[in-house]
Amino acid sequence: MNKELFFVKEEMCELLTGNQGSINSILVPDLYSSHEEADSRIILHCMYASQQPTTETVIVRSPDSDVFLLLLSFSDATGKPLIFAPAVETTEGS
Repeated sequence: MNKELFFVKEEMCELLTGNQGSINSILVPDLYSSHEEADSRIILHCMYASQQPTTETVIVRSPDSDVFLLLLSFSDATGKPLIFAPAVETTEGS
């Protein structure tokens, strides 16, 4: 099964794909962004992912309730099933 992971550092975005034990990396110019707020960048990534022909479902995991509210607002615009999986924040050492 193919897996895809978007990795963001500053303005750049890299797509890591894994299939049968090999990992590939490509830069994704469509996802370059100078916006510092992760909440709105997540929406950009959801829209991009939903436009890919191989995407069946978009899954977002975040502990942030603001992300959930933004996803509710944009869920119809993706055209694909959108799943929000709340992540639990943990503190180091607990």
